[in-house]
Amino acid sequence: MNDVRKTFLKECALYIKGELSEVKISGPKKTVSLFASVLSESRKLYMTLEGGSIKDVIPQLTKKRHASKALREQTGYVWPL
Repeated sequence: MNDVRKTFLKECALYIKGELSEVKISGPKKTVSLFASVLSESRKLYMTLEGGSIKDVIPQLTKKRHASKALREQTGYVWPL
């Protein structure tokens, strides 16, 4: 894995955990939107896991999976988080 990708994934993980307020992404508008969506849903899932009940986790997990699937289908990028 190259250094740029490692840095990007590290920043994404910090964002998901709430330790970073934003992740800067540049590129085609559609691609940026897909990454923003999967980041947002991943963060919501993390927050739900931290403080929610299991009945709240399952729907959020489904939303995160849908966002990950859309990213993979439209860009070929497999979301590792």
